[in-house]
Amino acid sequence: MGYTHYWRRPKEIEAIVFKAIVDDFKQLLPTFAELNVPLAGPLGTGEPRITYDSVDFNGSENCGHEPTMQLCIPWPTEDAGGLFAGDPVVGEWFAGSLVSTRACPGDCSYESFNFPRVLTIGSWQEPNDRGLYFDCCKTAFRAYDLAVTAFLIIAKYHMGDSLRVTSDGEMQHWFDAVYLTHIHLGYGLDFRLDE
Repeated sequence: MGYTHYWRRPKEIEAIVFKAIVDDFKQLLPTFAELNVPLAGPLGTGEPRITYDSVDFNGSENCGHEPTMQLCIPWPTEDAGGLFAGDPVVGEWFAGSLVSTRACPGDCSYESFNFPRVLTIGSWQEPNDRGLYFDCCKTAFRAYDLAVTAFLIIAKYHMGDSLRVTSDGEMQHWFDAVYLTHIHLGYGLDFRLDE
C-alpha cells in the first residue's frame, strides 16, 4: 500500500532507443541537484546507476533534509505538487498522511526505481495480450518521485505505445515532471497517463 507508479513494457528495448532515453534523463540530473532532489543508488546509498544497460536509483537515505515531520504512508492531496513547501502534512487519509507537496522526513529513499534495457522476467511476471510486462515503483511522493515521473515521461516519449504508464496519481501530480521535461528537453506537454 502506498503511492505508486506502474508501467508495462516489452522484455527488450532496442539499444538505440534506450540510449536516447538515458541521454535525455542524464540532461536532467543537474536540475534535480539544483532542486535538492538527491538521487542515490537503488538502496538509497551510493551513486545512482545510470548506464546504457539499466537505470537504477532511489532517493538518498542521507539526503541532508531536516527530519522535521512524521510521515505515515503519505498520499498526495488532489492538487499536490512541488517540493518541500513548509510542513506538507495537511490531513489524513485512511492509511496515513495527506501531503500537499513531495515530502521528506529526513530520509528521501523509499522503493528502488529499476528500468533495465533487457528485463529479467520474474516468476510473478506474465506478459499481457500485447506482450508487455508489468513493473512498478512505490515512491510515497518523496522528492525522488520527480525523477521517477520525469524518467517515465522520457521513456514514453521514445517508446510510444510500447510503454504503458499508469499511476495512483492523476495528471496534476505529474505536472512538475511534464514541465521539467518540456523546459529542458523540448517535449512532454502531450504526455498523458494510459487508461
